[in-house]
Amino acid sequence: GQMGAGIAQVSAQAGYAVLLSDVDQARAEAGKAGIAKQLARAVEKEKIAAADAEAALGRIACVGGTDAFAPCDLVIEAATER
Repeated sequence: GQMGAGIAQVSAQAGYAVLLSDVDQARAEAGKAGIAKQLARAVEKEKIAAADAEAALGRIACVGGTDAFAPCDLVIEAATER
């Protein structure tokens, strides 16, 4: 979702390795694609350098399932409350 993608983007731009997950792998990949679009827009507006955008995107890995989070120091959950 938007909040999770925003948290992932800000964290990656701050230099952290990020694991991005959603209800399935395809949704996580779509979230990363949305982040790529936001970063490209920031580059176009000259708010960040292209190399910084590429580096941030490279720090985001999409994962399926929760097992990938076992070695993480910090996990942020941003799920819709229903």
